[in-house]
Amino acid sequence: MKKTLTLAALLTVSLFGCDVFESSKAQIEQQYLSENQELKAAIDAIREQGLQAVATSAENGSVAACVAKNLDSDPMGALIEVEGALQDSADLAGLVETINSLTEQELSLETIGKLLQHGAETVDYLKTLLSQYELSELQTQLTHLLEQGQNKTQDVGQHLRELIEQCK
Repeated sequence: MKKTLTLAALLTVSLFGCDVFESSKAQIEQQYLSENQELKAAIDAIREQGLQAVATSAENGSVAACVAKNLDSDPMGALIEVEGALQDSADLAGLVETINSLTEQELSLETIGKLLQHGAETVDYLKTLLSQYELSELQTQLTHLLEQGQNKTQDVGQHLRELIEQCK
């Protein structure tokens, strides 16, 4: 637990002052969402209120309830909170590998430096995921996700889009 809290604190400090959102991804994401207003409303609600709040309060059978349920049942679902994630081409297997490497080594400035080399989005994703899961739990769930037949070349955005598009 202490290791997870320390990692989350270091990630937060390392992100201070960084522009973690690429406006082009966010703009493309908004264009994509504008094609389906119900999905857009569901994603906007999740980003404003949180995944758990929407999962609890959304009307049964609604698009928002479906989106929240699909995202909540997937270990990567929490990434929806990161603006632009629906259009991110970051490699899903690479993200899992990065998370696995964190459990194998002691946290240090060198470790955080290597993590930052993967890009600000990766750091932001880890920060988001670590707010939901313990590091060991996250590692187990993501490894299981890949073993369950997820395409190892699939990217984060494609994975999230598949989850929400089931609710159209």
